[in-house]
This record gives sequence, C-alpha cells and structure tokens, in this order.
Amino acid sequence: MQAEEIIAHIDEQNRSLLYGHKDFNNLTHAEVLHLMNTAGMRGFRFGSESALSLVQSKLVVKYISAAASNAA
Repeated sequence: MQAEEIIAHIDEQNRSLLYGHKDFNNLTHAEVLHLMNTAGMRGFRFGSESALSLVQSKLVVKYISAAASNAA
C-alpha cells in the first residue's frame, strides 16, 4: 500500500468511528479525546502490522532463496 492509501484507509475507519456515535455533534471533551486516542491507536496498529507483514515477506523470500541456493 502507498502512503496515500494507508491514510485514506485510516481516515475512513476514523470517520466511521466518529459518525457512528448517535450524537456526534455534541460530544464532550473527554469523548473527543477518547476518540482521538482510539484513532491514534488504530493508526499505530495498522502501521505496525503493515511493517511486520513487509518484514515477514522479505524473510520468506530470503529463506526461499537460501534454500534454493543450498539445494543447487
């Protein structure tokens, strides 16, 4: 995923979280802060999972290459 796609994905999740509240126009400061923390955590988790997936993919490719070299 490109950076723009990641931002769009996270933005979509955050907006659905916000607009999912029945009275989102009248949220308290505490509720807004809670939503901001939740949104930040979602972004962090998504970024971490994306990075982990990338590392795992590279390790698999490296392992397969090493195994093919040893077999030859």
